[in-house]
Amino acid sequence: MSKLIPFDSLNLYAVLTECQLLVGGRIQDIRQPDAHTVVLFVYAQRAEHRLLLSIDPQHARLHKITSKVPNAPVPPPFCQSLRKHIEGGFIKSLHMVGFDRVVEIAVQTREGIYTLIAELMGKHSNLILVDPGGLIQSALKWVSPRQSSVRPIRSGERYQLPPTRVETLKNPLLMTESDWRELWHLSDGKPDWQAHLEGLSRFTAQELDLVAQQEGIEGVIRWMERLRRAEWQPIVVRDPATHRLLGAYPLPLRQLPVDWQHPRSTVNLAWEQAFVDRISHAGQEHLRSSLLTPLRRALQSRARALKELEQALTEGQKADRWQLFGALILAYGHTVEPSSTLLKAPDYTQPEMPLVEIRLDPDRTPAENAERYFQKARRARENQSLLQSRYASLQEEYHLLQSFVARAEQSTQTEELKRLYAEAQERGWLREVQSVSPARRAEQDPFEGHKIRVHLSPDGYQVLVGENAQANDYLLTRVARPNDWWLHVRTGTGAHVIIRTNNQPQRVPRSTLEFAGRLAVKHSTDRHAHTVEVDYTLRKYVRKPKGAPSGFALYTHEKTLRITQ
Repeated sequence: MSKLIPFDSLNLYAVLTECQLLVGGRIQDIRQPDAHTVVLFVYAQRAEHRLLLSIDPQHARLHKITSKVPNAPVPPPFCQSLRKHIEGGFIKSLHMVGFDRVVEIAVQTREGIYTLIAELMGKHSNLILVDPGGLIQSALKWVSPRQSSVRPIRSGERYQLPPTRVETLKNPLLMTESDWRELWHLSDGKPDWQAHLEGLSRFTAQELDLVAQQEGIEGVIRWMERLRRAEWQPIVVRDPATHRLLGAYPLPLRQLPVDWQHPRSTVNLAWEQAFVDRISHAGQEHLRSSLLTPLRRALQSRARALKELEQALTEGQKADRWQLFGALILAYGHTVEPSSTLLKAPDYTQPEMPLVEIRLDPDRTPAENAERYFQKARRARENQSLLQSRYASLQEEYHLLQSFVARAEQSTQTEELKRLYAEAQERGWLREVQSVSPARRAEQDPFEGHKIRVHLSPDGYQVLVGENAQANDYLLTRVARPNDWWLHVRTGTGAHVIIRTNNQPQRVPRSTLEFAGRLAVKHSTDRHAHTVEVDYTLRKYVRKPKGAPSGFALYTHEKTLRITQ
């Protein structure tokens, strides 16, 4: 995709040349439609004009607009300050500082001349009102010494220009013909424009390079003369492949195809249309991102659950083998020594009767070991139909999620994205993860930044696992509900594991308890043991003693699972 055209110093200069008709005009009204934008309503030359100034980090700009602007019911503090000090005043001058993206609007009032300064420098943009004495009266964005020791913005302090300005660079508008020829000669006809000229963007430097390549120094001088005389031929640039407006420019461009460029009556109108399209597209991309992020995570969650179900179904296919193990233990268990961990017995179901190895729990009798395998076989058979039903349902949801992701990725219509968002929200997919910026993730994360991993059991229950002592504490004291199941390895150190039961703990199947038990073992110091006992009880029977270290808890009413790996 083609790059966007920046609203650089050249474009700002072109906009300001058209805005000179505002000089002498009276500021009739001031509005602040959003946190980054101020609009001055100026009556000049028998007509009302609207001058927009925005310090949006992505869309900082200054130009006239034709669209209507909403009036906030309660004006923000900066808007109130502007209304108090410059509303009713007359614009005395409106100009750039050098050839940089800093604009000073001098306003004659009864108190003297106030200056509204627009610093249009990306994320460092700001709007500052300076009183007749040169002190900062108010600012749209205050900057404390902690945020910037180089240039804090505080009320009552003397205004200083941004430190980014380089005084050694030349203002191209003030350079004479001999200055241009000297620069050309010293660089052997290949000048680095950005290294010598103030406020020149890479985009405009590339345009000037093409002028120099095609027409030499004479072409460069003619091009700059057009700038000084403000002989504009404004255009908007539209990418025919995406139908997006890439931006605007005051002159026809040499670095983009001619059929991409469409003339407009004024530079201000061209940039108004370009920013309307740019902001609309940015909003669409934000909506797409806020939809795709949780959908993709939901898709990953379903993929993990399907894999776990496949494993459970595979285990279920071993029911006949576990039944055989139980029978072989009853038949040959008397032949092994007490406390043995392995039984080798002939598989009588096979013609060759090969020896099979059967793991034993040394703390159990042969009958108890046999019963353990019989129980595994029964549970596997009982769970097969339930697991297959759950697998089919989950697979259907997985494919539906895939189609939603594909549609969201391919959609070019905001309304379609809104419909997808509403349907995804109704299906509950957007509740699984909050789409937030990394800077605010800790603030809005459902676990407030604690390391808690979320799993989905084969039966569809959410299982939460704390990954460190602080997360265990948070899980126990802030997340778990009284009737959620709480699990922990009986001996040793390990994670707290919570099964969310929706206040119906009695309905949680044994398979989910065992699934959570295996997670408790996996996140414990006993993870390599063959058999591990895991206690489980309801959260309401677990407490953390006052003053106890993080992760420590006492519990009662427990039952025990034996997890064999």
